[in-house]
Amino acid sequence: MSSPANNMYVGKRIPHRSQFRSSERWRSRYPDDAMAANQVREFLARYPAVLEEYLDETASVDYLEQLLQRKRTLPSTVAKCTFNQRADSNGLGMVYSEIGIEQLARRIVECSSDSDICAKMHEICGVVANIIFADIYNLYYLDDTNSEMSLYMPGSTTEWKRVGPTGLKLTVSAHVATTAKSVNVADLQQDSRFPKGVRLGEERVHHVIGVPILLDTGRCYAVVEFSRGWDHDPFSKVEFEVTNAILSWVSACVQKMKRNKLLNIQTRLHGFLLETTRVMFDDVVNVDLVVTNIMTFTKELVSADRCGLLLVDEERKELFADYFDEGATDEEGRPVYTKASQIRFSINKGISGYVARTGQTVNIRDAYSDKRFNPEVDQKTGYRTRNILCMPIQGKNGVIGVVQLINRLNGRCFTADDEDAFSMFAVYSALALHYARVYNVILHQQTKFKVAMEVLEYHCTCSEDETAALYDNAHLPVDQVPLDFYTFDFNCNKKNSVILPQLYIKLMYEHFGKKEFDLLALCRFVLTVKKNYRPVPYHNWEHGFQVAHCLWRMVSESQEVQFSRLEKMGMIVGGICHDLDHRGFSNEFFRKTRQPLAALYSTSIMEQHHYKQTVTILSAEGHDIFSHLTSEQYKQLLAYIRDNILATDLALYFGNQKTICGLLDSEKFSLSEVDHRRALMSLMMTGADLCAITKPWETQRGMVDALYEEFYMQGDKEKNRGMQPMPMMDRLNWDDIPNQQIGFINFICKPLYSTLIRLIPETKPLQTGCDVCKEQWQMVISEKEARKKTLNTRAVDREL
Repeated sequence: MSSPANNMYVGKRIPHRSQFRSSERWRSRYPDDAMAANQVREFLARYPAVLEEYLDETASVDYLEQLLQRKRTLPSTVAKCTFNQRADSNGLGMVYSEIGIEQLARRIVECSSDSDICAKMHEICGVVANIIFADIYNLYYLDDTNSEMSLYMPGSTTEWKRVGPTGLKLTVSAHVATTAKSVNVADLQQDSRFPKGVRLGEERVHHVIGVPILLDTGRCYAVVEFSRGWDHDPFSKVEFEVTNAILSWVSACVQKMKRNKLLNIQTRLHGFLLETTRVMFDDVVNVDLVVTNIMTFTKELVSADRCGLLLVDEERKELFADYFDEGATDEEGRPVYTKASQIRFSINKGISGYVARTGQTVNIRDAYSDKRFNPEVDQKTGYRTRNILCMPIQGKNGVIGVVQLINRLNGRCFTADDEDAFSMFAVYSALALHYARVYNVILHQQTKFKVAMEVLEYHCTCSEDETAALYDNAHLPVDQVPLDFYTFDFNCNKKNSVILPQLYIKLMYEHFGKKEFDLLALCRFVLTVKKNYRPVPYHNWEHGFQVAHCLWRMVSESQEVQFSRLEKMGMIVGGICHDLDHRGFSNEFFRKTRQPLAALYSTSIMEQHHYKQTVTILSAEGHDIFSHLTSEQYKQLLAYIRDNILATDLALYFGNQKTICGLLDSEKFSLSEVDHRRALMSLMMTGADLCAITKPWETQRGMVDALYEEFYMQGDKEKNRGMQPMPMMDRLNWDDIPNQQIGFINFICKPLYSTLIRLIPETKPLQTGCDVCKEQWQMVISEKEARKKTLNTRAVDREL
């Protein structure tokens, strides 16, 4: 008597026939009192050779014949489950029979998410399992790439449990997911296609049906697995066909649900487009509303917890955003976005930058396992990022925006369906953003036109007569060069103001050589620059020359730091142009009074305007003093000039000072690092811009008077507008000038020049001059207090 079951335990340790030669040995190895009846049945079902051995040794022929006769007279029934039986305590079997499989499957069409679909499919699997008398049933959900499977576990803390990859020579479900074909396994242990068995490695499972749930694209959406134990018959052909027939209904319903979802999305997209069109035509100025509408719709479309929209600045190769999703909602549950200071970062950074550069979607299912993810924001905010979907919005000439969605709701991660849905929506978004940008460009151009007209009304280029006169007398005789010209103490007073154009040509030729610049172009350039300075008390042509002169002395006397030719040009030309068209008002004044310039530039308002004026002059006919440079050199030079002019915004100084001091203190500052060199040049620009505080006392006192006259001019205008000026801009506080100057020296100037000396020791005279001026201001305060004390004494004497 033999059984094929003897060969079905591949990889398991099976008792050898010699181990069971006598019933006594069998009894000693497996005593009756150690095994319950169901354990005996299970053991014999798994090891039928033991039963054969036992019957050979102990059973008589008569007993065997009686047993066979009894077996033949029993009615044919399907064995009931002996393990993992499902209790129907809620009477679901009756409900299922009343509803019917077809009606139950149709419920899938009403689902709105993959989680809902799986819940309905799991119910149907329970019905099918009862119909075909399966002991166990499992539902596996496949990811978008059909490479990973997860077990659906309703009612548990984690609804989905990852169980492994798809592929051949693994489990039954992995095989079905890979081949997209149903299987009916009569002998799991003997079938070499499934060395891993079923997902839990359950040894009691012996007979398995595996059925794929397919979409019309051929992709396997899910796999259903039914199994029986060792003590049951294999699934019959009829049971296999019934299972496939029922689940084909499920596949059809899943596919219909997917199509209905796409139709609903398209309907909503049309509504979005109509709403966006209405917004644009009703209020074309409100571009922000278009952006927030896109963010809101995208969140709802893919069921995301957070959403961000970044737009691409092609000119500066940057991504920027104005609105931020912090999870807030209004009373009606609609998202509310925070508008904060605009953030900008390079298109070469981060996941969003990658999507903007490549136009490819990035779907990160586990953020913390992806090297590209930066967890710093989570650590600061306490918000936990699980998964990210970052997708491009394509325009005619490439990516115009990037949408970043965080944390999928009602699901483990963002799916291919989410990507497909957004790909349709992206077309509408691109259209909305395109028209929003068109209107924005129009408004921007109108603002620029107002500013340009304002400039043109006041400024014009120098006349040819002026240019010719300077050209004929460009080289100043030696005896007319001021004695202090080669020192930091040089004073651009009214006496020297007449020869400043010639002195600028002199310093340019002495430093760069006479062959570097065309003399006629240089004459025209310096005269036009002079004409583009307004006659304000302080930020005028003399101040511009003074800054350029100070920078010239820095780069000329520096021994330890060697600057390149373009870096020197960028500083000296940036110095002479750094306050072009200055109106005598601060950046804050332009913001508070909502001047056109404030609408044109969001940060460093006047500094950006000064740079634009510089480029305009350099681009004007006959003013191109850098015509000898290559296009790449000219582009690099403009970058230096721009950075240097923007560095004169005192608001940027504090961060730069802190950075440089940190590098110096940690001995990490290196002139070979591009960023470090630029930080040093920015510090030099600030030092030159404030060099009036380092001049001899008589010079410095006159410059302070001019500066405060300009301050008071702004304060008067603010008062006329009903605004309260800063104390130093209020004429009523003129008596406090000495204290204000000492505070300015202590807080800004001394740290500035102390740091500058550490890098360029030859700038020591600037710090010395600053210290002298501080002492002089302290003397002024002392004299003032002495006079006040004398007056008080006299008043007391008169009273006595």
